[in-house]
Amino acid sequence: MRDGDKAAGAAMVAAAAGVVIAMGHHPSGAHGGGLAGFVHGAMIVLLATLTFGFLHLARRRGLDRPAVLAGLVAYGIGLVGHVSAATINGFAVPALAARGGAGHDLFLLAWELNQALAKLGVYATAASYLCWSADFIADKRTAPRLLGLAGLAAGAVPAVLLAAGAIRMDVAGALVVYAAQVGWAALVGLYLLRYGALAHRPEGD
Repeated sequence: MRDGDKAAGAAMVAAAAGVVIAMGHHPSGAHGGGLAGFVHGAMIVLLATLTFGFLHLARRRGLDRPAVLAGLVAYGIGLVGHVSAATINGFAVPALAARGGAGHDLFLLAWELNQALAKLGVYATAASYLCWSADFIADKRTAPRLLGLAGLAAGAVPAVLLAAGAIRMDVAGALVVYAAQVGWAALVGLYLLRYGALAHRPEGD
């Protein structure tokens, strides 16, 4: 096992737990004040940490593999969506509220932008999980295949629920989505910690 596997694995497990904790403290009010900035700032840092782990995973699996590279591109798009949504609700909206005088239409615009970007993040992350999971399932070894099957569920289920209107990207719905998505990230982290070599796809496989 490489030292990089341990670092990436530990970072992913810790960041996944951090996301769930941060979402549990997400303010339910429209503006949230200082708490909104703290929670959303923490989410951005945790998302960056997960990105570090997934970048390591993609390198280990092989960026020359189409599914791995496509997954990385999709994850990057999802990261932009999530970070942008967090920036709007965590910093732009509280700043507008603190200034005073901002009309309802401006807050409504900020909300719609947040929702559009959050949904982009969910769908793009789901696409990345499906790509990476397809690569894992095509592996001849049992453990990567099981990890791939879990990734299919973690990617598809939240996206389908959101698309069907069964959940919304409010606090409750976002907690469901992010718990599923970071749950798989934690599994990836645990595999990197326990079976670092499984991250590597054998030549000719």
